[in-house]
Amino acid sequence: MKKFKILLLLFPLFAFSHGGHDHDAPSKVAAPKGGVIKELENTYVEVVSKQKDLKIYLYDKELKPKSSTGFKIELEAELPRTKKKEIINSLTTVSGFEASYDAKKLHRYTLLIKITDPSTGHTDKLKYTIEPR
Repeated sequence: MKKFKILLLLFPLFAFSHGGHDHDAPSKVAAPKGGVIKELENTYVEVVSKQKDLKIYLYDKELKPKSSTGFKIELEAELPRTKKKEIINSLTTVSGFEASYDAKKLHRYTLLIKITDPSTGHTDKLKYTIEPR
């Protein structure tokens, strides 16, 4: 009988403990171009890398392409182990921003983006891990 009472006391804990969902977690946004997407205050920033080419796309909160006019972007590559930073100067504007960076046979580096949004006037810093292929 004593074991039965202990089971009855523990039953509510088992009944409400379940895994698999986190109702308070922020929803994840799928990147439209297949890259990695991060959120700013009014803008989503997506980075797509392919070999030496980097493409940075801007989206509004509905994931519609946003004009890059007025945005100020600075790029740096942080090399592993040494934490040495190299400025990426080859930034052009087409349908977003495009740059080229030779990772010198590295398997991975960190792309540091300093971006100023003209609608808010805020400057944010984003980090992306890039694995050139």
